Amino acid sequence: MTLLVLIVVNLIFTCVNAIAADVGDIALDVSLPVLISSEQTQQVSLNQYRGQIVYLDFWASWCPPCLVSMPIMNELRNRLQSQGIAFEVVAVNVDSDPEDGMDFLEEKPVDFVVLSDPQGKTPAAYKIKGMPTSYLINPAGVIEFSHEGFRPGDGEKIEEEILKLLENSQ
Repeated sequence: MTLLVLIVVNLIFTCVNAIAADVGDIALDVSLPVLISSEQTQQVSLNQYRGQIVYLDFWASWCPPCLVSMPIMNELRNRLQSQGIAFEVVAVNVDSDPEDGMDFLEEKPVDFVVLSDPQGKTPAAYKIKGMPTSYLINPAGVIEFSHEGFRPGDGEKIEEEILKLLENSQ
């Protein structure tokens, strides 16, 4: 009986890990309700952004590094877009109460779309371990880079990865 339990647990662990998002994988689609957006849409899918470089960012209002990363990523997004670069940030708020994410964004407004996943299904599928966790996705939908946390200097590192990806895409 113990051997059977070990086999079942191993199979479950193997199947769960098989869906984790890693560099080189096709990004799992995110289709969630909008928390905030400049567009008049209620639901957004990550697949809508195919053809662009996308920075998929999982964050929460209780996350101190998110206070730092959100304005930096907003500025980077706006600057790259003003240079004609097909780059977009798609943020997924994982607060169990969406109002907490909205309150956060009143203090730290952003220009990119912010989605809401209060049940945490998307970060569970991506196997998120800490906040914020982000994925840089190429125009074909492949994960090129992942990043956990946010410290001083990380914005420059992420920008370098975006520009390197842009060079390799041309």
